[in-house]
Parts: sequence; C-alpha cells; structure tokens
Amino acid sequence: MLNELIKILDERAIDAGFASPQEGLLIFDNDPHWPGPPLPTQERYWSTKFAAVLLVRIEGSSYDEVWAETRQAEAFLDAGLLRLEKKGSVVDGYLVLALAGMTDELKPFMNEVEKDTRFVRKHVVYPGAGDWQRCQRITPLGLASPLGQTEFSAFDTNNENVTSLLQALAGSTGKVLARQHGKKWDLNE
Repeated sequence: MLNELIKILDERAIDAGFASPQEGLLIFDNDPHWPGPPLPTQERYWSTKFAAVLLVRIEGSSYDEVWAETRQAEAFLDAGLLRLEKKGSVVDGYLVLALAGMTDELKPFMNEVEKDTRFVRKHVVYPGAGDWQRCQRITPLGLASPLGQTEFSAFDTNNENVTSLLQALAGSTGKVLARQHGKKWDLNE
C-alpha cells in the first residue's frame, strides 16, 4: 500500500515542479549534523530550489514511539536542508509521516505534530477506507500546475468596475475593505 502513496505523492510533486533524485532518497554522509547513515525509514525525497519534501514510514504504534521516530526523521531532514542552505539559498522543509494506521491514541499526535513547525513542517498521512488519507493537505504538493497552463483575461482599464475597484484598493486599508466587502455580501447564506 505504501507504493500507492508514493505514486500519489510523486504525481503531485511533479505537477508542483518538484523532482526526485535518481535513487529517490535523500542521501548524504559524513555530515556534522547527521553523522550516521541515511535514515532507513525514508521512502521518497522530492525537492525544488525553494522546498524539500521527505516521505518517511512511521512504524511505531504508540504515541511515544511515533514522536521518537518523528524527531529522528525531523533531524535527518534538517541536516539535509542545512547542506542545501550552505549553497546560499533558503529551503523550506516538509516531512510527510506515513503512519501504518490511525488509532484513537494517535489522533492527538496527528494534531500536535502538524502544529509543530520546529525545523520543518510536518504532515500526517495514513491508510483508510481503501486509500491514503490527508494527502491533499501536504502544503507544497497541493500547489497548482505551472502558470503557463493558465489563461488570464485581459486587463481593461476602460471598465468602470475595474476602475472603481482599483480606487477602493488604493484608498483603503485591509480592514476597511474587509468591512465593506462584509456589508455587501452575506457569506452565511
């Protein structure tokens, strides 16, 4: 079933402009931030100039076990990011934690770990109802396809609605505009 997850995320990663190295993993050694061998539970690695995503298999079944595995994976990805950032660019890190299954004991872990942005952002996925759950929540892989495939309408400065909108934007703060918008539209319909 993990192969299905890799296929789903690989398609999303490619659509969002990510690439995976030939071996599909984050591999480095002799690093002061990670002196050991590569993380054995990593399943796939994708990167761009601005972000890196590491999919890891979480084998633990208790709250404490999954947190321990998460911290280890987090440290490994952070060491990889530090290597990339030595070249001068800032790279955001995303850790995708593939649980073997979701239990009542692990629900608090899922909520806590996704709020924890120490070193990298974290996303939890797990099998359920025949397929992988929460894949659409992985922030960088939810990006739309490249803009070259999108058509934009022409900007018409002779349009009265366009002109009034631009004047409203130029003369108001965000709060004022939000209040005006709220008065015009009842979003609770």
